[in-house]
Amino acid sequence: MIQTSSKKQQNKQQNFKVVSFNLFNFIEPPAAYYDFENIYSHQQWQKKCAWICDYLTEHQPDIIGFQEVFSPDALKALIAPLGYQYFAALDEPSLISDYVYQDPVVAIASKYPITESALVTPDETLFPLMGIANDFSFSRKPLRVKIALADFGECECYVVHLKSKRSGMGVERLADSGMTGGADIMARQALGSWASNMQRGSEAALLFNEIAKQRSQTQLPVLLMGDFNDTLQSTALEAFRANGKRVFRNDIIDPELKKMNDQTLADAFAQFSLFDSYDLFKTGQKLNATLAQDEYESGLHEEDSDIAEDVLPPVDPLKYARQSTHYFGNTGSVLDYILASCEFDASHPRNLAEVSDYQTHDRHLVRADYARDSDSTDHAPVMMTFTLRS
Repeated sequence: MIQTSSKKQQNKQQNFKVVSFNLFNFIEPPAAYYDFENIYSHQQWQKKCAWICDYLTEHQPDIIGFQEVFSPDALKALIAPLGYQYFAALDEPSLISDYVYQDPVVAIASKYPITESALVTPDETLFPLMGIANDFSFSRKPLRVKIALADFGECECYVVHLKSKRSGMGVERLADSGMTGGADIMARQALGSWASNMQRGSEAALLFNEIAKQRSQTQLPVLLMGDFNDTLQSTALEAFRANGKRVFRNDIIDPELKKMNDQTLADAFAQFSLFDSYDLFKTGQKLNATLAQDEYESGLHEEDSDIAEDVLPPVDPLKYARQSTHYFGNTGSVLDYILASCEFDASHPRNLAEVSDYQTHDRHLVRADYARDSDSTDHAPVMMTFTLRS
């Protein structure tokens, strides 16, 4: 469902669209996901593939970050005729037995050249400092690619699928609690939930460290997209919140940073922060509306100024209300995000583009048509339109 639209149409070459797309168990039969019984029939598989192609044909994204991919080769072949000549998926799902797989991977497709690709690996020297196990690994390995965008230049794109909220401690991993009934279940639930939070939080912090390290070397703009399996406001994802880090001047060691005034220092920190592109869009739209209001009022004669408010009413905050990307029962939450570096922040000195549109495509979740949507996905794809600075 389209939430908002651009204030005006831009030329094709000035825009590019980015989508985060959880495919929900994309696996080509006769392979099965997690259990022998989870095999798509020929009809179900064709329907799922058609749904994906219809979505891409309708919305025409330029870059797509995929999650829950069990069959990367099938996905690459499916979307190549739609104009996605460039594709990367460097990891492989795990074979449990026979044709049964687990651990789906992430992938990325682009209409623009992918010039470099790599899996992100965490810095093992940080494990003891963070109090995590020496055998820690990402639940799904993040993917980093470098894409050469027309009229924009190179951009580094990351695709992620962080640890889910499902219990991080199954019964087989927990010793006998010595309890029975409700006490046993609730205790296991508390321990398992916290284990998942620790895994997801560690993944977020270690990934952010690698993004910052890479950015300090290349100085390239960054986009991070995927299924975060949590809200950005959660403690586990604090690493990704631009305003979640408090820096005091007494903590600054770098002599060049010490010389900076508050604004220059804030811009320097923003250079290595990631911003929710939805927030960038919302802020930009409100700013544009305010500027339009000011421009209109400045052109009025003094006696006409009292009618300006009626002609251009204040921005309605509900207009930019964010739609959920996933539902558990009747409860919705935003789990899918596209984060962007300061080059996409219209207020930052390094700005190269702005977020001109934000869409949540949730029709199959909130107004599902069984004939059309029964084999689609349990997530709503989110799409951002970025417009280059003129």
